[in-house]
Amino acid sequence: MNKQVNLSTVPTEYYKFADVFNKAKAEILTLYYLYDLQIKLKHRIKLSIRTIYLLSTTKQEALKEFISKNLNTRFI
Repeated sequence: MNKQVNLSTVPTEYYKFADVFNKAKAEILTLYYLYDLQIKLKHRIKLSIRTIYLLSTTKQEALKEFISKNLNTRFI
């Protein structure tokens, strides 16, 4: 399923970056490395969920959905 990306609305100088817009490639995780970066959290610390800036209710829900989806697929 190697579908071409529609570049009709993209300026020609960006065509060389067409693979960035490839949905199939976006759904593949990067290679595993022997080292992983991680943030070590203190035991029994409850994290609070806050935004850096104010969002409308609609945007806040969209953000929560995006984060939830991408956490479940281990993209973040």
